[in-house]
Amino acid sequence: MPNPTEQTVREFYDTYGWSAGGEDTLFRQFRPAYRPYHEQTVARTSACFAGRGGSLLIVGGGDLPQSHVDLAAQFDAVTCIDISRVALDITRHKLPNAERVLGSVCDAPLPTASFDAVFAAHIVYHIDANAQERAVRELIRVTRPGGRIVIIYNNPRSPIRFATGAVHRLRKRFAPAQAVVESGLYFSPFPLRWWNRFKDACSVSMRPWDIIGSYEERTLIPSDAVASAFYRAAAWVERRLPAASVRFWQYPIIILDRT
Repeated sequence: MPNPTEQTVREFYDTYGWSAGGEDTLFRQFRPAYRPYHEQTVARTSACFAGRGGSLLIVGGGDLPQSHVDLAAQFDAVTCIDISRVALDITRHKLPNAERVLGSVCDAPLPTASFDAVFAAHIVYHIDANAQERAVRELIRVTRPGGRIVIIYNNPRSPIRFATGAVHRLRKRFAPAQAVVESGLYFSPFPLRWWNRFKDACSVSMRPWDIIGSYEERTLIPSDAVASAFYRAAAWVERRLPAASVRFWQYPIIILDRT
């Protein structure tokens, strides 16, 4: 039986996220000071795949940002799996040589040990909480020994999330016109220690990826000047205290190296 959460997420992206600009409206509205910082997040993602080639699986690539397209160019063969037909139509234009698979990563219709690398950005935490482990186990299953799985995840215990929630509640009560509109998209990340369960099949490591999301930036950062100082400070901390950044930043990179 289809998962109700998956159906809701698919409908969101087929009717709004990828077809009506919803992703840009809700999740990509940042102040200009974010742009150079974002270039660093893209570089961190690329570094995870340095020296790797062969076959790549992109999970839920959506509208395939340029960073995804550039990563795909590094590999000899690329497969994209997505629950959204609209996303796969975009894939046809941006990566015409990629194999396209319409299906759920929770029950991936893909051969075992068939990929050298897997990339899943902002996907796993939109999967029903009861099915997230199954989804990750499927990614492990389709990865060859020695291969690497790179997942952009969310840290539910980031202080930024708590601060955003507090400010949002206050605004909804006392200044509703200033409250940032929530997406309504299903979202259920686990604490980062949850990933240790996959050590039976992989070595597990984490790196900082991004300190803040667009919803949080719009809620917490009041001006371009504050944003500029904020992102400069974030970059400084990431270089010197990467472990602390993983613990406190909103988005970590989860790396599963298949044993």
